[in-house]
Amino acid sequence: MNKNTWFIFPIELYIIIQIRKIRLELDISGEDISDYLEKNEKYIGHMESAGNNSKYNDEILSQIAIYFTKIANERQKELLKLKDHTIIKTEYTIHDFYPTEILSNEKVIKEIPPIPSGSGPAPTLNALIEATDFFKKARTLNEIVTKANEVQNENWEASDFTRPLDRAVKGKNQRLKIILNESGLNTYILTKKSKPKND
Repeated sequence: MNKNTWFIFPIELYIIIQIRKIRLELDISGEDISDYLEKNEKYIGHMESAGNNSKYNDEILSQIAIYFTKIANERQKELLKLKDHTIIKTEYTIHDFYPTEILSNEKVIKEIPPIPSGSGPAPTLNALIEATDFFKKARTLNEIVTKANEVQNENWEASDFTRPLDRAVKGKNQRLKIILNESGLNTYILTKKSKPKND
C-alpha cells in the first residue's frame, strides 16, 4: 500500500471530488470512464486515490463532460421509458467540475472522502457499494436506508432507494445481487466481482 502523502491545490482536489460525485450520481464506474478515455482501467482510480499524485487536466475534463452528457441523456431516456417524469441534468461542460468561488492557493493533502458528503441517495448508495465493506454482508432495505441516513444525516425513506437499488442489481454495472433472508425478505449483497476498498 502506498504510504505517500500528496499535496495538491484545493482547486485540483475540488475537481477530483466533483467528478467522483457526478459519476456516482450517474452510476458510472471509474473503469467505465477510463475505458471511454482509452486509458488504463485504473486511470480514474488513481485520480481518486489519496495514494497517487494524479490530477486532471482540461483536455481530460472536456472528454469526461462529453461522456457524462452521453450517459445522462441515456439515463433520462430510461426514466421516460419507465414513465418517470424526473428531470435530470443532461448537459455537462468543463465548468460543472470547477468551483464557483475562488479557492486558496495553498496546497492541501490529497484526501478523497469515500462517501461524498451532501450527496443524494444514488451516489450515497453507490459509494457504500464501491468504497466500503457494508455490502459484504447481506443487507435489508431498512438497513440500507438507516446506514445512508446515518452517513449523510438525512431522513430518506425506502422509496428514495428504489431506482438506485434497481440499477445496482441489473445491467452491465451489476454490483449487488438479491438473496432472500430467513424471514423471506429481499437482502442485497455484493456480487463476487465487486472489490470494496475499506470500511
